[in-house]
Amino acid sequence: MKDAQEMKEMYIKGYTVTDIAKTHGVTRQTVYKKKAKDKQAGIDWDALALAKSRDTSNLKRSEEEFILTLIDSFDRAFEEVKELDPEERLKILNAYSRAYYKLKAPLKTDVKAKCLEAVQRAINEIADLAERLKNDQVTDFLATNADTILEKALKV
Repeated sequence: MKDAQEMKEMYIKGYTVTDIAKTHGVTRQTVYKKKAKDKQAGIDWDALALAKSRDTSNLKRSEEEFILTLIDSFDRAFEEVKELDPEERLKILNAYSRAYYKLKAPLKTDVKAKCLEAVQRAINEIADLAERLKNDQVTDFLATNADTILEKALKV
């Protein structure tokens, strides 16, 4: 059970299924099976990973990393396509710009995302209140169990 929890946490943090499988000494299929089993139980790893990636505290850093990666990737691609005609170069540039705008497009509203956002806000407000009132037990509880609370809220 501990391995399944660790696998889920790695997935939510953005590790690939291959990396997770290698870390735990299992096959990729095992990771997919655990993911599917959790989904049947109402715990959607993809939704949790998406929510984490949309977390505003990570958004700026993620955007900066993406732009740097995009620039680096484009620089490498440009070196590789110097021999191509301008039309082919334009197609490649167009593909890069489409990828960028898809990622920058406004978030689509879905019920799970809204629910997750509301629960995250509630947890943060309770944690802030507990911190102001110096209630370390509540703060520690929320710090330890926030992911579990989010999972349970998504089961609904």
